[in-house]
Amino acid sequence: MKVVKTVLLRVYEPNKEKRELLDRTFFLYAEVLKFYLEVIRKAGIYRVVSLSKKRALTFLESITVSTKSHPNPSYPIEEAIKTPVQTNIRRSAINKAYGMVKSYVSNLKNWYKEGRELGHRKPSYPNPKNFSLTYYATDVELQDIFLRDGKELHFVRLKVLSESGNYRKRNYPVKVYKRLFDLIDSGYVPKNTATLIKRDKEFYVALTLEKTLKKRKLTKPKTVINVDLNVERNLACVGVFEIDWKRKDSRLKEIHFINGELLRLVRKRDYLLEEIRTKQRLTGRSPTKEDCKRLWKKVNNLNRDIALKTAREIAKIAKDYEDAVVVFEKLTGLRGEKKQKSKKLNRKLTYWLRKRITDRVKELSIEEGFSVDFVYPGWTSKKCSLCGAKGERFSPSGSTALFRCPSCGYTVNADVNAVFNQHFLYLSHLLTGRRDEGGRRDSVVSPETSLKSPLVGTQSKGSLKSNSYVCI
Repeated sequence: MKVVKTVLLRVYEPNKEKRELLDRTFFLYAEVLKFYLEVIRKAGIYRVVSLSKKRALTFLESITVSTKSHPNPSYPIEEAIKTPVQTNIRRSAINKAYGMVKSYVSNLKNWYKEGRELGHRKPSYPNPKNFSLTYYATDVELQDIFLRDGKELHFVRLKVLSESGNYRKRNYPVKVYKRLFDLIDSGYVPKNTATLIKRDKEFYVALTLEKTLKKRKLTKPKTVINVDLNVERNLACVGVFEIDWKRKDSRLKEIHFINGELLRLVRKRDYLLEEIRTKQRLTGRSPTKEDCKRLWKKVNNLNRDIALKTAREIAKIAKDYEDAVVVFEKLTGLRGEKKQKSKKLNRKLTYWLRKRITDRVKELSIEEGFSVDFVYPGWTSKKCSLCGAKGERFSPSGSTALFRCPSCGYTVNADVNAVFNQHFLYLSHLLTGRRDEGGRRDSVVSPETSLKSPLVGTQSKGSLKSNSYVCI
């Protein structure tokens, strides 16, 4: 399996002439991209999307570029765009347009499936405002970047559009960071392509590096790390369990709560969101204008930071154990249940970073050597992990931080109780090893059943030795 990393290098203070060359190239690329988005609409959206990326490129070039085999294209690009379009810009625009339209079709399908009933806005056809121009191997030279001569600035040679309409290569100084050489030393191989990105008034060159790793599949893990991701309070509750396959049993080793500094970032993000809502309510400001745009940028950066740091904490726990598998809950139907939830909870679900965290942990698992799996939860937050009865959540402060069972009187942190139940459920799947035709694990535990019940004389397989936990 290939692991891909991206390193962003800032173009360091290009002079006025070089900046104009980049701006002119970007402006042409924007025109070409919009042209091909319109061509795809005219040629048939579903017709183009049904093709592979390579075949779509060939098809769109055949109906827009005049050649010996196609002397009279249906939508000649020369008539729509007067400036000569270089092959690199044209093909980069076609690939970008194809990806945007394919994403639009997918979003439209999801909207018809469930978004329309929930009152979501219908997806609109792509109308791009931000662009990233991909340079292929023939139009970019990167050799100077990889020189370890101790210099802070190196040069990237890019093909740009001059005022006369000709294309020529120019050197652009970039800052090279230590992270690039660290990735190369760890086995990552840089590709001979680069992506030019414009953010506000700054230009960046993005380099792509690849590394081939073998993905591990553990059939009998020694350690199961169950993760309960939360909307409120702690970002995650992590339970570490050691599996004894001979006795078909497990033992709780420790419990981790991921909060602290990360929870402070969550509160900061929530404060910024409240600021945005207040400004919009009082002044009617658009989210894309004035200071609201700046605040949204901060919110997005905080979300990214929270997700990456949470995933890193989970991966750090998994690295300390041999043959470990990290287990998340496979949650579905949350969007369809939003109508039944309060406005405050719906807002929290909207900014829940579950998908970002799990995706990042998957990436880290390939590099660090542990596995990732999912389990479909059944009453993991509602039932008692000791006797299986339906319990209630409470707290002396009025929140729902604790769990209490009215049947057996068992009281514990609500997140810890959910982690115990999730582990019981996953362990039962490991011991039975059954899956349906679609690869989904069969349900082997009914919601009212406990896999650990000392109140009943016998103890079933997959039990914990102790319900005590350690707060880390």
